[in-house]
Formats: sequence, C-alpha cells, structure tokens
Amino acid sequence: MTETPTSRRHDLDALRAAAMLLGIAVHASLSFVAFPWMVQDTRQHEAFGLFFFAVHGFRMPVFFLLSGFFTAMLWRRRGLKALMWHRFRRIVLPMLLGLITIVPAVNWVSAKTIGSGMHKAPASGPAEEGAIDFWAAVRAGNVDAVSQHLAGDVDVNEQHDRLGVTPLALATLAGRIEVMDLLLRHAADVNARNRDGSTALHGAAFMGRTEAAELLVRRGADTQAKDYGRQTPFGALAVDWELTQFIAAFLQIELNKEKVLAGRVAVAEQFGAPGNDEPRPLALFVRLIFIPVFHHLWFLWFLCWLVVGFAVYAAVSDRLKWKRQTKRLRWLVLSPGRFLWLLPLTMIPQAFMGLMYPTFGADISAGILPMPHVLAYYAIFFGFGALYFDCDDVEGRVGRWWWLTLPLTLLVIFPLGLDFTFGGFGWRDQADPAWHRLIAVATQVIYAWMMTFALMGMFRRLLARQGRMVRYVADSSYWLYLAHLPLIIGAQALVRDWPAPALVKCAAITIVVTGLLLATYHVLVRYTWLGTLLNGPRQRRVQPDEVSR
Repeated sequence: MTETPTSRRHDLDALRAAAMLLGIAVHASLSFVAFPWMVQDTRQHEAFGLFFFAVHGFRMPVFFLLSGFFTAMLWRRRGLKALMWHRFRRIVLPMLLGLITIVPAVNWVSAKTIGSGMHKAPASGPAEEGAIDFWAAVRAGNVDAVSQHLAGDVDVNEQHDRLGVTPLALATLAGRIEVMDLLLRHAADVNARNRDGSTALHGAAFMGRTEAAELLVRRGADTQAKDYGRQTPFGALAVDWELTQFIAAFLQIELNKEKVLAGRVAVAEQFGAPGNDEPRPLALFVRLIFIPVFHHLWFLWFLCWLVVGFAVYAAVSDRLKWKRQTKRLRWLVLSPGRFLWLLPLTMIPQAFMGLMYPTFGADISAGILPMPHVLAYYAIFFGFGALYFDCDDVEGRVGRWWWLTLPLTLLVIFPLGLDFTFGGFGWRDQADPAWHRLIAVATQVIYAWMMTFALMGMFRRLLARQGRMVRYVADSSYWLYLAHLPLIIGAQALVRDWPAPALVKCAAITIVVTGLLLATYHVLVRYTWLGTLLNGPRQRRVQPDEVSR
C-alpha cells in the first residue's frame, strides 16, 4: 500500500480506539483498589493499582498525540476553516450535549452510591495493614482500635498519603467526636494543615459538624486560618453541593444533604459567620480549577483549547508559507534524537504533577480552568503528533523497535518509576534522597513516551490495513467512552458485596457494560444523527439479495 501525507492511518485509528476503550477498563478497576472512588468493593487487590498506574501513565498521552496527528491531517487535507467546523461538530457539540446528559447522570449515580458500603472494610488490601486499619478506625469512629494504634508508633499529625488529610481532620469530616477528643488528648495539633492548607475546622464547617466545630474552637482552633485558596474555615460554608459530593466521595465520607446543609446554617449562626460570603478572587480561581465540571469529558475541553492553539499555528504557517518535511524537522521527530528535546521539555510540566496527591503519570484536571501544567503536558504530545504527521513517516521509524522497547518499558522503566514515586521495591532507599523526585519525574516521562512510541510501532505492524471489525470498534469507541461512566459506577455498586473474586467482578463489569454500550451504539447511535455527529455518516450494509431486487 502506497502511503501519502494524507493517507488514512488505520493503525493509528485503531490505537486511538484502544486508548479510549482502556479508559473503560481503568474506571472499572478503581473500585477494587484502595483509591478515592465513588464505590469501594469488599474484595480488593493491589494488582489493580498496578494496572491503573500502568495504563494511566501512557493512555491519555497516546490519545492527545494521535489527536494532534489527525488534526494536522485534516488541516492539510481540507484547510483551516474546514478543520475548525469539523472540530466544532465532533468535539464542542458532543461536549455540550454530554454536560447536560452524561455528566448529570454521573452526578446522580455517584450521589446514590456515595456512602453506601464505604464503611465496609475490604476483604483484602495492601500490605501495610496497620496503617490501613488506623485510618479505617478513625473514619469508623472505633475508639478502641484508634487507642491501640496511638499506643504504638502512629504519627498523630501525619497526613494520609493519598487523601492528604490528618487523622484529626478525617475524624472531623466523618463526625467522630470521641475519636477527635482522643486524638487531641494525644497531642494532635488542632491547627495542623491538610495538603490543601485547610485545617480540621475547615472540615467541620464544610460538613456542617456543629459539635465538632465547638470542640475544635474550645481546644484552640484558629477561626481565621486560611487555606491555600485564602478561605477561612467559614468560607467553606458556601461550597456548592456538587463539589461537596465530589470531595466526600474522594474522602469516602457518608453524606446526608439535609443534615449537611442544616449543620452549615447552625455553624454559621453559632459562630456569627456569614454562610454565603462572596469568594475572594483567588478562592474563585481555585474553585474554577478544582470543581469537576466535566468529569471524564475533560479531554474534550482540553481538545478545545489545543485546537484553538493549533489554529493560531496553522494560520501563521499558512500566511508565512512555511515549508513542510524539512530534513531538520524529520531528524527532530523521527530519529532517536527526538528524546533529547522531548524528555526535558516534558519533564517541566511533569515536575508539577503529584505535588498535592502523589500519582504516577499526569494529574487530573476536570475544572472550567484547566490546570496550566496539565494543559502544557498534553499540549506537548498534541504538538508532537502534529509535527509527526508533517514528517510523513512512511518507513515507520517511530516505534520500529517496539518488540524490544515495549517489554523493557513495562518490566524496567515502569517499576523503577513506581518505586521512586511511591516506594516499595527498595531501589529508592539505596539512592540519595536529593535525587528521588528528579528520578521519579524522569522515569514517568520516559515511560509515557516509550510506551507511546512502542504502541505506535506495534499497531503499525499488526493493524496497518483496515479490517471491518476493527473499523467498527474504532467508530464505536467514541460513544462507548462518552457514555460508559454512569454504567460503570452503577455496575460497581451492584456487585460490590458479591463474594466473587475481584478479578471476576472487574472483568464482568467491563464486559457487560462494554457489550451493552456496543448494543446501544448499533441500535441507537451508528445510523442516527448522533452517530453522524460523533463519527460522520455511516451507511447500513446492503445484503446481496436486497441488491438483486
């Protein structure tokens, strides 16, 4: 097959679809690992955490690189105006429709599942059972268990490594007054800061815990302490309910809307604090960043920003008549020399990842204002994809050694990056602590790029030609990913207490939800206006006997 700069890359179509479908499997796995998620299954295993980070470390970088590639293809083929109209129809309109349909569905099913079963301890969990038991005891209000841990070597002011809150703050948010009193009697700092700069009193006001607020103030809590958004504890009284639900789900705290809102009114009256203060500019800015308006549709919002940026580049390129496919550009993009500039460039935004909550890969940004470092991170992949298209990689130089780099990346780079990010394998303990953060950032970037290029090479080798089934799955993947999350959360809640192994339940959720969505795609989407909006018009296949008629 002779390829031209505007030939359709069926292998990259398939890879983009795989990246979308992996998102379904990743979300299905989250209830089976000790991770902030709406549903916590009673059967958990740390292997699901490895699966999550292994996929999260490369999935969206792959997607945005391919988005840049196909954006450049459409521009070169049809021009800038056609590109903008195409992206408006395929990105902006689906995003707006999703905001009034899919996102409310996610909020509704999340509200139904938050708190139902979160108090149940998983049947199995990570190796550090002592630490897990301590935090579970604090959340559950188990005074005896907390006392036993406090008699040991537990740091009463240490933040939870994932949740970013102190034991006192968690007990306050959960309304565990006896545990709060016990922690304070064991030298818990009443003004200790959580990772976002808030104190336990912020949590008491936020959750409407009147009795907890009284106890904290009586023990010397600073009523004027400001978090990193410059809000005092009583500024939390005005947090909207949607954000309240999201934070409660993140912290695995049960909610009752009427009690929370009534408690906030009581806190405001008791301490003379206005319940609806106008947020300060910085606090408003923080809210615009952190309120999860888009949920899993955030990638469409990011594409809006990136396509606008690309349009500026394309307009300048058209005006100045920049030449394509120069030898220098091909060397910078196609040769191994690309790592000399890609790695250090990507390490800049990566260095800002995981500062609030440790993670492997990119931070999540689902607010109205994208986090600048997250947008910059994906812009690098998007931009490389656009440059890659212009280089016309007929020889398949990118990803040529995929059969070697893929196992090397998964078996060496990935565990090395995990260890320097979280610890656990022992390599980090042998290195100078001054190098820990740098190595963690570098290995995460290396992992993202090497996995991306290896998968491009593998899919080029295996799926260079279009197959009917692969084309169908590629077409359906957009709809499947857009619509999957409410069904995944509902299915997780349904099987949460089943006595089956975690792997069986996770596989069942993924297969059943995907199958159901494929059925809805074929019946309700593919040949309708919605399918035309998402993928362009599709025609039903005409059977031979129908033609003869």
